[in-house]
Amino acid sequence: MTNNLLFKFLKYLLAHHPEEFGLIPDNNGFFKIKEIFQVLIFTKKYNKIKLQTLKQLFSYYYKDFFEVSENFTLVKPKIVYYSPPQKIKISQIYYCNILWTYVKPKIWHKVSLEGLWKPYNSFIPLFTNKELAQNWAKVKGSMLLAVFPKLISSETNLFSFGEKIFLADKINYEALKGPPIDQKFIRKYGPKTEIPSKPSQIIPFKDTTNKIETEKEKLPYRKITHGKKKEKPWKKYQKEKAKKKKLLK
Repeated sequence: MTNNLLFKFLKYLLAHHPEEFGLIPDNNGFFKIKEIFQVLIFTKKYNKIKLQTLKQLFSYYYKDFFEVSENFTLVKPKIVYYSPPQKIKISQIYYCNILWTYVKPKIWHKVSLEGLWKPYNSFIPLFTNKELAQNWAKVKGSMLLAVFPKLISSETNLFSFGEKIFLADKINYEALKGPPIDQKFIRKYGPKTEIPSKPSQIIPFKDTTNKIETEKEKLPYRKITHGKKKEKPWKKYQKEKAKKKKLLK
């Protein structure tokens, strides 16, 4: 089950240089195991390994070197060698003519309307390497965006993480360039408008029980004969007379 080469790669990835592969730790130093799995896919390193197997490796076989969250979704190395993100001035990234990031189509549409991209409780990764940004966009089902550092608002808080990644808490729409948001884009990714329902062509059932009972009450009283007709007197007399004749014979 264990693989020494895989263990060495994971240790290098998480404990030494996560920024080389676009991995960003949270405030507690944890990484998402699903994102580590995605790195294995786009780097084509051990891309045949399954996500569940990777979780088992971290929680059991490599437990002396990694700490796993209770729900088995997060992991962090017990000994860290990389430097945490450092806050910098925006002018410190002006040497980059262009940076790259990725975004979900629906969020891109929302940003175009609101004029600001500000994710909740997370940072926007800005990559100096376009290929690395493309890899993440692909595995996350997102679109690639170009970012122009000199157009980023001065109110943005910026951090550097290694040499390949910058982290921004928000970015104004003017500093971003992505796919055009035309009618085709809006139809595909915009909010779905509810189609008003057409009135039903089926005539609803009406309870006619009360109406029938009312009509019955209006009818004149007559004796219920259950289908038998009332015998007329003259006919009854003839039948009795015929019986007497038979008895006399």
